[in-house]
Amino acid sequence: MMKHASPILRLVLGRFRLLSCVLALAAGVLSGMSARAQDELIVADQKGQQKALLQAAGVDKGLPYRIRWVEFEAAAPLLQALGARAVDTGIAGDGPFIFAWGAGLPIKAAWLIPPRGGGKATAVIAPEGSSITNAAQLSGKRIATGRGSIGHLLLLRLLATGAIPAPAPKIVFLLPAQAKAALDTQRVEAWSTWEPYVSLAVVSGHGHVVVDAAGLMPNNSFFVANTEALVSKRVLLADFYRRITAAYAWGTQHQAEYARILARQTGIPEDVAVSVAEKLIATPAPVTPDVIRDEATVADAYRSAGFLTRSGAFDEAFEQNLTSP
Repeated sequence: MMKHASPILRLVLGRFRLLSCVLALAAGVLSGMSARAQDELIVADQKGQQKALLQAAGVDKGLPYRIRWVEFEAAAPLLQALGARAVDTGIAGDGPFIFAWGAGLPIKAAWLIPPRGGGKATAVIAPEGSSITNAAQLSGKRIATGRGSIGHLLLLRLLATGAIPAPAPKIVFLLPAQAKAALDTQRVEAWSTWEPYVSLAVVSGHGHVVVDAAGLMPNNSFFVANTEALVSKRVLLADFYRRITAAYAWGTQHQAEYARILARQTGIPEDVAVSVAEKLIATPAPVTPDVIRDEATVADAYRSAGFLTRSGAFDEAFEQNLTSP
């Protein structure tokens, strides 16, 4: 047929075959990229702490997939990246996670990191030399924190329990680097923050703890995953959480070694890393109904303050059936 076809028809058929080859090649490339994507877990970290722990424990050896670490300054941008599917999983405090879930992000808390340091990993700090030494003295003051962060949650709980009396403080929403600069230049009088920023201020002698989160909130953290990764990379996530659990168990027995590696990985002073390690080592575990019931108090705190309006069952925010393969 091609032999007797017109020149125009032969040209059209030739281009069609060329296009078919290009499309087949593209499909093959995309298929290969998809296969490679399934062999890679993109993990979001804060200040390199999880990466340092995993490597210190040596449980990242012999991985059947690649871990690509992505660093974030705070939980809010980390959770936004999760919601945008730019990363597969990452660690965040319960406050920022529930705040982000309440805003409609397609994410779930998939693995529990229980209370660390008895709630002392979250605290309001003031500059060294400040006359502010207790929660009541925060009344009417300018306090920096991240919007929806665990620092924000701490302030809401201090207000709800009456620990900070009227007039309420002026909350200034800033990321950690901005908050530190604001505190250093006295544009705010206190900063409600978390580790390693608490230890960076206190151990260096540049600040002191005014009040911490002990007894005020669940103080849980979670490894959060986006809903797509929970389907397409479920086996990888289960294996990663198993390794993280083993790494924390190692860290419990080797805090000094973990602190040295944390200092080397993140650049924070070793004495600060020692303080951070003492507060952050925990015993990770799957999410249970009891955990969800405890976290309902966090949702209530945000809802009462007008920050959470999402409808639907609260347990939909959690993945309870993720087990190791």
